[in-house]
Amino acid sequence: MRKMEKTSAPQSIKLLVGFFIILILSLGYFQGQAFWSLRQLPKKFDLRETNRVPSLREQAWGTCWIFATYLSLESDLLRTGVWTASGELGPVALAQYHLDKYSGFTRKGDDSHVNDTWYSGQGTRFPGSNTDDLNSGLIVHLGGDFLAATAYLTNTKGAVQARLTPVIPRKGDHQLFGDLPTEGVLLENDYRYYFPRKVEWLSLNGSELEKRQRIKEAIVNYGAVASSQVMKPEPLAIAKNGLEIHGSLDETEKINHAINLIGWDDSIRFGHHRGAWLVQDSDHRIEETGEPLGVFYVLYDDLFAAKDPWMGGVIFRDVVVAPFDRVYSHALHGFRYQTAGDPRVKKIAVKYDLVSREEFVGVGLYSLTPNNSFKLSLKTDLKTESSILTIEGEIETPGFHFQDLPFLAYEGEVFVVLELEDQSYAYDASFMMEVLLGGLPEWGKPIEVRSKAALDEGHYFDANGEWHDFSSYIHPYNEQRQVPHAKEAPTASPSLNLYTRKAP
Repeated sequence: MRKMEKTSAPQSIKLLVGFFIILILSLGYFQGQAFWSLRQLPKKFDLRETNRVPSLREQAWGTCWIFATYLSLESDLLRTGVWTASGELGPVALAQYHLDKYSGFTRKGDDSHVNDTWYSGQGTRFPGSNTDDLNSGLIVHLGGDFLAATAYLTNTKGAVQARLTPVIPRKGDHQLFGDLPTEGVLLENDYRYYFPRKVEWLSLNGSELEKRQRIKEAIVNYGAVASSQVMKPEPLAIAKNGLEIHGSLDETEKINHAINLIGWDDSIRFGHHRGAWLVQDSDHRIEETGEPLGVFYVLYDDLFAAKDPWMGGVIFRDVVVAPFDRVYSHALHGFRYQTAGDPRVKKIAVKYDLVSREEFVGVGLYSLTPNNSFKLSLKTDLKTESSILTIEGEIETPGFHFQDLPFLAYEGEVFVVLELEDQSYAYDASFMMEVLLGGLPEWGKPIEVRSKAALDEGHYFDANGEWHDFSSYIHPYNEQRQVPHAKEAPTASPSLNLYTRKAP
């Protein structure tokens, strides 16, 4: 008996230790593998060493937000090989100035907008792209944000090849850009369209450490992450490897420039600040020589990079050649408001009239909270319980998501109905836009971007089981955010797109 006692005690300890090891590993797995990813991430990472960052390109005018968006798209195309698989022979290069010209956010031109500086607009011939109201919106070239980029990419078929648009030098050339859709950068030009199935806002929720971790994992797994900073000509310091160290530590400053996070280095030091992001940029220049800076560091402790909810960390990923022929959308400006906190709105619906016999391909929807369950239905009538089809699932990360549909042929009116667990629905309505630059003639002034909506396009379902028209919807707790135009005219449209292709 004594011998058995001596051998069984160590055995029980081993079993106990084994149990705890399994428990710890299980916890790490069921928390999205955060335990392991935290330990596996290196102290230093440079995406360029994996050949997943396109070569440096310099922007003209105030288009940094577009260049940052497209670097993320291009990095994903390099990761997946979709670019070469689609038949492209040259390096990955998407046309930033096609988005610039046809974003859906710009007002018609005016001769007072044109000058010879880097922030020039276009003259009276420029028609603008805000077809909801051409007398309002951004002045072309003068800033934007990642929500505007997302609206363009998801309301059109996607980004197009740069080789089919004019090369515009850094100082800009209005003649090359062109005023009309029939000159310069063309609206249609036998393009192949590259469409992001996911646009994820990595810094929308969580602590600073959680955001940092999430963005690092995204860089390693998917590629360059779009972000922003307060751009300054002078660095805080120079790192041992010769790269400049930048960072904004002043809460009174405002974001004015978009960049890409392509890696990090935990060993970077500046005073008591530890660690920095590795950044690729399309505009910074070395003050002494005028040469493009290209790559530099931004401190982890920067107040905006990797932190701002909407501009801190956005990744455009799972980019594919657009698998659809047509996009149906009532929300020209994508997502600008949300219904969160309004107990009236339980689910939303949009009505589209398919112009011919077409096949459903997918639905584009926004989720504004992580791990958000959804139920998506297509109906012939909102008043009936029966559906053409119904899909249920869960969206892990806040952002835009493309949900595949069965290739079912259909013609005529169809209602797309969305029910989210968090009951927070994205919608477009007239708004004041805080762009990265501001507008002419007053620097830094928010710009009104007007939307429009028609009756019987969008609907919401309330707690009493009744459907209501969405076009004049105003959030009861957010009226102060709505511009006067949104209170005076129907401008609200749910951000819920339908994608189709011609039926065989």
